Amino acid sequence: MKRGSYLLRFVDVVLILLFGFIVISDIEEESLIDLPTTTEIELSAPDLETVTYIGITSQGIIFDERDDVRFRSLDDLRNYLEVRKNRFGASGYKVRIRANYDTPTSYVIPVADLCDELEIIKSIDVEITSSNG
Repeated sequence: MKRGSYLLRFVDVVLILLFGFIVISDIEEESLIDLPTTTEIELSAPDLETVTYIGITSQGIIFDERDDVRFRSLDDLRNYLEVRKNRFGASGYKVRIRANYDTPTSYVIPVADLCDELEIIKSIDVEITSSNG
């Protein structure tokens, strides 16, 4: 026999088995799949977040960008953040630390550590400038 005839006989056998299984299978309404139903939930107001933007200059000056408050030391910043955290709640209060591209990390890391110590969610942004000369 030729190679093609074996393949043709194999396809015949597979089709006969397939039709046999279809004929003997039990297709009733009870065996149909129940489709999932959707339910509509009520819309709720999103959780409000309060974000304090702490800026750090290349000279190490720490300030609140929105309220224009400068801090003389990390202790002043700690007190300020604690008051705001207590006022706005711990879950909805976040701090974004913004540093210039030329600000040494030795000024940024203590502020980030302070946020960790106070258990305040933080993010660190670095302002990058491009010089097109």
